[in-house]
Amino acid sequence: MLLKNILLVWMLTIIMFAHADDTPQKYIGTWTGAWHEGMTSGTLWLTFQPNGNGSIRFTNLAKFGTSERSLTAIRFLGNRINFSANGQGVHDFVSHVFLIGGNKLRGNAEFDGLALTYRLSKK
Repeated sequence: MLLKNILLVWMLTIIMFAHADDTPQKYIGTWTGAWHEGMTSGTLWLTFQPNGNGSIRFTNLAKFGTSERSLTAIRFLGNRINFSANGQGVHDFVSHVFLIGGNKLRGNAEFDGLALTYRLSKK
């Protein structure tokens, strides 16, 4: 009986991790809005796909570049998302974002010594 219970827990754990990377429905789509760092700002596009992948793109963030970049290390934790992305800077863009009211995201990030904030809404 103990072996059966251990096997059941092991199987449930594997199933849970196999589906842990799927994007929750509430995040799927493209979110857009403004980012700020001191007196500098621009537009940010953040996209989450159903399979757990995503991308990010900026205007006016010279060290990051203007092309769309894939997100890495995406973790969905209730109403919080942690992720990072590789820009043209020395360090990765590392961020956490919170879902507010079902259709707004509020985030903070560090990138190459900069502390950015952003607010996005779903298109």
